[in-house]
Amino acid sequence: MTSYRCGSCSYQSDHLGKGQQHSHQSSHVCIGKDSAGPVEGKFDKVRVMVKVGAGVLTATTIGVLAWKYKGLQEEHEELQTKHEGLLSMAAGLVVQLAEATAENESLKVENDYLKSATGASKTLKSYDC
Repeated sequence: MTSYRCGSCSYQSDHLGKGQQHSHQSSHVCIGKDSAGPVEGKFDKVRVMVKVGAGVLTATTIGVLAWKYKGLQEEHEELQTKHEGLLSMAAGLVVQLAEATAENESLKVENDYLKSATGASKTLKSYDC
């Protein structure tokens, strides 16, 4: 005699029609087993344990990857903010350098004028009382 057992829940039946009806209603699969042997083989428990272990491992891996992705995304945003700040700072330094260079050139021209005979005489005449 054949016994029909659901692979997803605890449903059992000795009638093929009832097993098929359960399969259609629940979308589960009923498997026919010969009643001469045990309903569960020695390796059925091992298979179930392997499937459960693989499921837990998969879920854990997905969770770790999602957590790691979130951490990397936050780190990326932080680095992006720092990068923008550094670019702004560099732009400010370039402006200051340009201003200092222009001022330096202006002071060189003034210094050259004061060293010249015309500049020196005008400077000395301005101190005459």
